[in-house]
Amino acid sequence: MLLKKRKLSPRICICMVLVIGLFPMCRAQAGPVSPGTCVSSEEAKLVQLLNQYRVQNGLAPVPVSYSLTLVGQWHVQDLNVKHPDTGTNNGQACNMHSWSAWHPELWHAMCYTADHHEAREMWDKPRQISQGAYQGNGYEIAYSSGGQVTAEAALAGWQQSTPHREVILEQGSWSGKNWPAMGVGLYQHYAVIWFGETADTRGINLCGTAGAIGRKNLPPMYQLLLND
Repeated sequence: MLLKKRKLSPRICICMVLVIGLFPMCRAQAGPVSPGTCVSSEEAKLVQLLNQYRVQNGLAPVPVSYSLTLVGQWHVQDLNVKHPDTGTNNGQACNMHSWSAWHPELWHAMCYTADHHEAREMWDKPRQISQGAYQGNGYEIAYSSGGQVTAEAALAGWQQSTPHREVILEQGSWSGKNWPAMGVGLYQHYAVIWFGETADTRGINLCGTAGAIGRKNLPPMYQLLLND
């Protein structure tokens, strides 16, 4: 998969879309993880750091969700390949919660703008991409970097932003959420976390470990898409 390089300044973004656990750390993956197969070492590190931050603030770790991670991994690839966050709609800039028309069989394209006009469309992404397997709303926090994004940089960016910190620590309008599920996506310039309101009994393993979810375990449509 050929990815276009471009210069980006660090950005963080939050909206009304959502989905955490502890993983061991291992050598970073050289290429992108096929969405839904496993969690890369850097994605696992982000989950670990974020959950440690929650525990330090008196909150329980959030279990990692298969469906929400599937959404997160697709989104970071879409952002890197198709750049839906560079467009405009009715004179308003599309932000990092936007999605291209890359895979219309999986999700609806949308330009997410600062007025949150497309919030409901965003909340629905876990239902769309999981083909109804995940029924809860999803809420996303996103971060981008001009170079290779790291787990440490993404978490530090969110910690320094009050709206993002409130989502992670269930403060302000997010008080009492007690997030039961979380998904992660991290690749090249982007990192995202999706928090969900509904528990997900199916988790996802670290890439390269015994028992990791393989391509043969995916629905046929996903097996075909991963050959793109």
